Amino acid sequence: MPDLKVTIGFSPQNIAPTKQTEAIQQNLIEMSRFKDYIYDLHFPHYNPQICASGRPVNSEVSLEQAKSLTMDMISWNHEHTKFKLTLLLNYLLHDNYKVVVDSVATEFYPRGIKSVVVADIELIKRLKDRLPDLDIQGSCLSHRMTVEELEQERKEGVTLHNPSVNIIRDPEQLKKNALAGYQSKVIAFEGCLNKCPDENSRYGHRWYLARSLTQDSSFCTKTRIASDPRYFFKANWVTVNRFKALNDYIAVVKLPRCRSSISFALGTFIDAYHNGTTYNVVDFIGAGYQMYLARDIGKIPSYLFDDDFFNTLQGCKMDCKERQCRYCFSKMEQIMRTSYKQKRLSRRSRNKRPLSTWHVDKTHRSEKSIL
Repeated sequence: MPDLKVTIGFSPQNIAPTKQTEAIQQNLIEMSRFKDYIYDLHFPHYNPQICASGRPVNSEVSLEQAKSLTMDMISWNHEHTKFKLTLLLNYLLHDNYKVVVDSVATEFYPRGIKSVVVADIELIKRLKDRLPDLDIQGSCLSHRMTVEELEQERKEGVTLHNPSVNIIRDPEQLKKNALAGYQSKVIAFEGCLNKCPDENSRYGHRWYLARSLTQDSSFCTKTRIASDPRYFFKANWVTVNRFKALNDYIAVVKLPRCRSSISFALGTFIDAYHNGTTYNVVDFIGAGYQMYLARDIGKIPSYLFDDDFFNTLQGCKMDCKERQCRYCFSKMEQIMRTSYKQKRLSRRSRNKRPLSTWHVDKTHRSEKSIL
């Protein structure tokens, strides 16, 4: 059996614009080639009014259609591909614990869904009281990260923890958690700023994500933030080679929703893991800067980032002017030389906004400014 285990988000409502049932089955069949690597597939509750999952809701799909697609997917997988399916119950909309527990116990559990992702401690307690053999995983939306915080979950029955997305850029904490006996599922390619001020703010993007809502003014989707290389390079992603160095402390790696097919992204990841092949980092960034990178940069070869890059950025306080550091700009210039789209855009930007005028707006990064 391979030492690499992955979990993948699989949303029946968003798998394709038309012929969703066929697309769901086709994706499950294609992923069967990599079955030994797949720990489980996460899927959202069909009704965000019962329990939001943190995944976008397809407004063109009715509630009845969403339920039908979800239940058909569960049945078809049970009969054919037999992946472990895990229901996302990341947060609640109205503290409606009873409704959520009843839904799990009467709709999903009888269909063989005995694994859930939960952020809310009270919901964990109630689920375990009702269904003692339920396998409960932690959620990155809970923003827990330290040994003490993970212990709160373990005490209530969590067996696989999902620390804050910030942990991928904090290998020391990752190691501490593993040595303390906490098995972790870790997102390795999340395109949001490390220790982003939106994380803990009352109405930051995590609050919106946890309720399947959209926040147009999220910190890392603002153009002046996303287009500054210093913010992108401080985002919570690593390359596959860097991930391999951390894999001893990670039980399961969580792959983001990708713009390409799920099986293609998974195959690319596995190939890079085993053979060190170069891939496009943009294809694996799952949030935050994703649209900017896809639209305005296009290609970022993974070979441009080595251990020295991650070690340097790990301790960076973004005090570039004080230290007279241009490391991020130099790295972006390398990217410009490999991407035609970026070359064209960089020529245009040099005419309008030289690199020397770029600055880190430290007041904009404060929590108060985004409330």
